[in-house]
Amino acid sequence: MKFFLLFGIFGSTLVFPAPLWALQVHPHPEGLVAHEIAHLFFAFAMTLFAYRIRKMSLSKRPHWRYLQLAAALLVVWNLWAFWGHLITLKISPEVFFPKEGGDYHFCQKKILIQSWKEFLFYVLKNDNIFTLPAFYFIYRGISRMEALLRGEK
Repeated sequence: MKFFLLFGIFGSTLVFPAPLWALQVHPHPEGLVAHEIAHLFFAFAMTLFAYRIRKMSLSKRPHWRYLQLAAALLVVWNLWAFWGHLITLKISPEVFFPKEGGDYHFCQKKILIQSWKEFLFYVLKNDNIFTLPAFYFIYRGISRMEALLRGEK
């Protein structure tokens, strides 16, 4: 039953795709400022977490090393997303919503790269490439801790 539900959800996203962006754009100034501060705070917290693991010599153990790697990737992700949000403010809305050309789906539109800002946007908008390995390392670290608690090797 779970397989058919998962297959149905996956299949419906292929048949009825919706425009999704990895980098979320928030209305400014309040939403964007709060979101940017949250990215910096989270990056600082993960930096401190990775530093404490190293300082306490916990990184000699594999499960803590996985968590340290996850924290480092989350720092990179936060800084990547932070710069992605800032570069979004520098791009003209006409890049995404042209005034001429009629009404058509965004997938049918050609990518418009007029300057380094647009190029940087398309690079930085894929910020979630760092979260998948980070969560994998978190999973590996926690599963190794659980194995140690059960007495397994």
